[in-house]
Amino acid sequence: MKVTVYPSVPTGFDFTLPSSKSQTHRALIASALADGVSRLAKITRSEDIDTTIDVLKVLGACFEIDQDSVIVRGSGRKRDVSVREIFCHESGSTLRFTIPLFAVDETETVFTGKGRLMKRPMDVYAGIFEERNLKWVQTESAITLKGPLTPSQYHVKGNISSQFISGLLFALPLLGGDSSVIVEPPMESASYIALTMDMLKKAGIEIRQDGLTFEIRGNQKYQPLNLTIQGDDSQAAFIASLAALTSSSVSVHRMAHDSLHSDHAIVDLMKQAGVSVSETKDGYLFAGNGKPKALEADLSDCPDLGPMLFGLAAASQGKSIFTGTQRLRLKESDRIEAMKEELYKLGCEVNVQEGTVEIEGLETIRGGVTLNGRNDHRIVMALSILACAAEQPIVIEGAEAVRKSWPSFFEDLKNLGIRIEYEE
Repeated sequence: MKVTVYPSVPTGFDFTLPSSKSQTHRALIASALADGVSRLAKITRSEDIDTTIDVLKVLGACFEIDQDSVIVRGSGRKRDVSVREIFCHESGSTLRFTIPLFAVDETETVFTGKGRLMKRPMDVYAGIFEERNLKWVQTESAITLKGPLTPSQYHVKGNISSQFISGLLFALPLLGGDSSVIVEPPMESASYIALTMDMLKKAGIEIRQDGLTFEIRGNQKYQPLNLTIQGDDSQAAFIASLAALTSSSVSVHRMAHDSLHSDHAIVDLMKQAGVSVSETKDGYLFAGNGKPKALEADLSDCPDLGPMLFGLAAASQGKSIFTGTQRLRLKESDRIEAMKEELYKLGCEVNVQEGTVEIEGLETIRGGVTLNGRNDHRIVMALSILACAAEQPIVIEGAEAVRKSWPSFFEDLKNLGIRIEYEE
């Protein structure tokens, strides 16, 4: 699908965020593992979330979906062993969170996906299985594994993805004895671990953390949840940047002031960019004040903000410098190369060094070009927001990628007054 985004200033003032994808994944998993009925409210459906639901059905959980509410009848992890192949689409969260759950027993399981999913790093799990002489066969199209995982010490590198740590934290309480997870520093994306720990606590799971060591008691039981999902801070970055780039004001609702999400850093980053930010009852008011200022930011704990911040930097005053960018190469696309090449089409030079990205802002974003979304939802959304501040319309190919996390993205922009045309 192609979309044409025209230079636009929002005419709408209020925007309600979709639900946090990170919190939703975790709530669904904890609910599926509980022996009882959980009630989850304010869930935004997307391809990734639907993928997690489908995978958890294999673990025996039942889901009743009514608009934005989900009732989960947990299985207590009584797996449907007749299902051997698990299709994870392009959801890295689903894959990495659930692999340990399917390794609790001895049933051989095959995980498959599409896009770059099977090419994303899985060395942490590969090492764990190999150390314990458990089956792990990885090809470009599938991962075949067989448990069982046993109570033990698990050593995990902390600089690849926090999802490996979260996956183990979900599974190890189900084992018959005590375990520990020892993270080798540095532990990047620590806030995502905090999200997992918070969800486990809500589900009645006790894990003691001492620095980089997690002590997990075995034979624990998940308790049902009654939870309203928060808004998504990572998606708030696009709306806040829209206000910054168009010198407009947008009040973002469902954005918790006490959020544990690392992407909540967007609040302080907007202030750094010269945007006026003020708290409202249930979120923040972002008001752009002319051309944004250049940014200096460490993205090691919030890599998902990278594409939109790169786009914002292209239209800012002066040179923006981003460090801690290594993990942006390991997402649905190589987000550094993707944004470098697409911004180059707009006349913006991006200087990439090891772990650092420097972007010299342009006087104007001329537009009048066709950009490629690289089959990456965050690339598509970042380029779409940047297009609103261009002098001429911009065409974005592969716009259907937004279905992965925010299917209503373009309709939501249109409701804010942004002019968008579709071409299937």
